[in-house]
Amino acid sequence: MLGRKSRRKAREAKKATEETEDDNRSTTEASEEEDEETVKMSLFQRLFSPGSVETDVSDDDDDDDDSQSGTSLGSGTQYSEDLSESTEGQDESTCEYSATSSLIKFDKDLRARHRAACKYMTNGKHPKAIKTFESILSDLLERYGEEHERVGAALHNVAVANLRAGLLDDARDAIEEAVRIRKLTLGDEHHKVADSLVEYGIILLSMKKYEESIKAFKEALILRKIEAEEAEDSTSEQDARLKMAKIRHNIGCVNFEIGRFDEAKRKYEEAIEDQRAIFGSWTAPFMLLTDTSKPGYLTMASTMCNKGYIDVEQENYVEAISTFTESLKIQKVLLEANNKLILSTMENIAYCHCKNGDFKEAGKLYKELVKLQSETYGDQSQRGWSQSIKKLILCQIKEYEFEDAFDNLRVLEDYLSSKGHKMRHAASDLKRTHKLMGEVNYQIFKFPTISDYSSRFSCGMCGDDREIVDASAWFPKKPANGSKMSGHRMTYA
Repeated sequence: MLGRKSRRKAREAKKATEETEDDNRSTTEASEEEDEETVKMSLFQRLFSPGSVETDVSDDDDDDDDSQSGTSLGSGTQYSEDLSESTEGQDESTCEYSATSSLIKFDKDLRARHRAACKYMTNGKHPKAIKTFESILSDLLERYGEEHERVGAALHNVAVANLRAGLLDDARDAIEEAVRIRKLTLGDEHHKVADSLVEYGIILLSMKKYEESIKAFKEALILRKIEAEEAEDSTSEQDARLKMAKIRHNIGCVNFEIGRFDEAKRKYEEAIEDQRAIFGSWTAPFMLLTDTSKPGYLTMASTMCNKGYIDVEQENYVEAISTFTESLKIQKVLLEANNKLILSTMENIAYCHCKNGDFKEAGKLYKELVKLQSETYGDQSQRGWSQSIKKLILCQIKEYEFEDAFDNLRVLEDYLSSKGHKMRHAASDLKRTHKLMGEVNYQIFKFPTISDYSSRFSCGMCGDDREIVDASAWFPKKPANGSKMSGHRMTYA
């Protein structure tokens, strides 16, 4: 039986929907004031931060049109029998036509509300999305009863909406019912059961129920293997194998969260191997001949980043640089230059170069970061810019590029004097900036040309006092990395 809580919420949502029918059935954004309460779930926010991959919400009509048409015809015939009992004087064909028309109208209305709910999700209007999805669930329960595949799909969508809103208990209730009903109506090994099991695993991870999460993902992985083995063509098989890679990716994320880095790395490597088997290596000829718009490529880039995060944690900096660099090539083809994922990946590569003592390569990346962040407006971007330029100055001092370092110190001084009041530690940063300006300026005047400096350095009796310029306080800290999950498949119920 459908949970009492799910039934009650569906009825309440339907009542609310009827009162604001025009708003919920519109496919355009509502312009009403937001009533959403902010729910702070630190783990949830980290797993699904902006820039993370595979959190797309769409109505996925192409996937479901064929299957829904079969359901609609069967339901229409059955419904016509009910109408014929209460409509005397009409022949059988008229009743069937009326029932089919009624069903078409019903489906059209549900599809419009589904699209509206997806728009609410995309725009962060989670309470409205939840109410709309729950109203769809209520209508499907009323029409088909509890044990119907469309009810399972509707419960799945309700779970995703609650997860996005951070309402984890409600999300778990809904997804458990979705799994049960989909197994009952579609069969234990159906690919849509796997869809819901993946979502179940993500919800459990968000609730910090790590072992249960891994168990759900492993069950989903078994179903994906069956799906790949039973695929009727190569395209379907590749799609199933990409889904397997995503699940391995997610199991890696669970292990990352609980500090099992070796196991997490193994799962990421398995996922990357699956993805490369389908996509191949990321080379220039490959990019020209391949449709890179598919989301699977970005998933591969995200998996590589997650593997790189573990390399950073384990201080395997050379391996991390290689992994991040390959991921960055993909990202730069698919994303805008100032996308947060690109900036984060560049930050990680530069950090690894610094840890390896290669300040020249690190400086190139920080210089690019400074440029990209200076072109983005907003307090957060400006804070990122100020951190990047300090790291760039450190690299330039380490490479004895004193004139470039002094120019950037002047730029930083102007920023801290005019806009730095919004930052913490602005006063201490400004003080340190002035101190470094004096020390760097001394080096410039002491050795005005490279030849002067070279002769001083080659002199055995002359000491090398370059290290007197101490910018160690600006040595980059390890980036705050968090694994990014893959999931959130919304389907029209």
